[in-house]
Amino acid sequence: MRILLAAVNAPKGDLDGNLARHLAVLDQARAQGCEVAVFPEFSLTGSVDPRRHPGRALALDAEPVRALLEGTRRAGVAAVFGIAERAGSAFHITQVYGHSGRLGGAYRKRHLGEGEDGYRTGEGPGVFQLGAARFGVALCAEGEVDFPWTEAVAGGAAVVFFCSAPGLYGRRTDERGWREGHAWWVSSGLGDAARHARRLAVPVAMATQAGSTEDEDFPGLAALVSPAGEVARLPDWRPGSLVVEVAADVTVQPVREAVRCLVVDHAGRALLFRYADARADGTWWGPPGGGLAPGEDHLAAVRRELLEELARDDLRLGPWIGRRCVTFWLGRWMTQRERWCCAAPSPSTSTPPIWPRCRPRPSRSCAGGPRRSSGPHRSWPPPATCPTCWTGSPAVTSPTPTRTSGPSRRGAPGTPAATPPRPGAGRRRRCGARAAGRSRA
Repeated sequence: MRILLAAVNAPKGDLDGNLARHLAVLDQARAQGCEVAVFPEFSLTGSVDPRRHPGRALALDAEPVRALLEGTRRAGVAAVFGIAERAGSAFHITQVYGHSGRLGGAYRKRHLGEGEDGYRTGEGPGVFQLGAARFGVALCAEGEVDFPWTEAVAGGAAVVFFCSAPGLYGRRTDERGWREGHAWWVSSGLGDAARHARRLAVPVAMATQAGSTEDEDFPGLAALVSPAGEVARLPDWRPGSLVVEVAADVTVQPVREAVRCLVVDHAGRALLFRYADARADGTWWGPPGGGLAPGEDHLAAVRRELLEELARDDLRLGPWIGRRCVTFWLGRWMTQRERWCCAAPSPSTSTPPIWPRCRPRPSRSCAGGPRRSSGPHRSWPPPATCPTCWTGSPAVTSPTPTRTSGPSRRGAPGTPAATPPRPGAGRRRRCGARAAGRSRA
């Protein structure tokens, strides 16, 4: 599983800005071949005190949540993000899991921290499915207790996402103050993550809020802790992202063999179809293609798909141009391994258009039934970026941290322990919404 861990700033009440930051991170995760982007606790709403600002909490079907879920479909990347949830008269600290434009589940915090008296605890472990892999979720103050972690691993989680928003006591007014607050969280929060990773023999991936908000500051941290306690992390408190891989295979067996054909005309335009399937939420653009029939080879499958979907048998097939293996949701999780080739009209074919006989027609679904249809088609000029979520997943050899601004930087592996801050410096209550006027103890 390839993961982008986002240490983002989440201003309180700034839903539009926070949503835009989430969507930008999903685009970044897609560009880096990630299957999932993990955000901190309260990442979409910002940290909320429901007694003072109940209107800042969101229902699971609220428009900003739906917009972010749609972003997972557009980017082809799953997301684990945090909200202050309003459920009737109750409020919960909730981490939402979305993929393929749909709600995959939600975990409500079960162990509350200081300052979180306005929230209710949730029920049940946070275990979710991504392809063939399962992951767990634990939230901030839950680092102090064992049961959310133990139950997640008992439920089959191969990695636990530790999402936090540890507001610091007092304001950070200079670099020294930020360093002290960050050093405290490295010692405390990262130390908790390392303890659970060693105890349960699973990796722990951390995403922590970073930077200043209207009335409190957050120390920022994105990190991966191995079961042996080894750490790869961002180097300081600033917003940024870390791309990591863990040994949790999302590939669903048996893998479906398929072909795709990039049909390009004399003007360099590529043909895409808008596909629809009753088992998918929404439609998507993609090139002609589909699965191999039993005993069929790839070339024969390309010719058959072009005839079925374009009603053309006169296109010149070019070279094979690449391969892709992708795991996706279509009523169930499935993995498809594709070979891609090029095709073009013969030189004698007039242009435009090169496919005058194209028409919407039913085609086989990924499961073999007549559920998918290829609808309107469109030609995309070479400079354009088509709105399709077809993307590869290149392998990596090591975690790669990147900043949201400025040069990329690599965090050196090390141990969770760090030089302790001055007594009292950087301390804070455990991941709760700070009450007005509260000062450092």
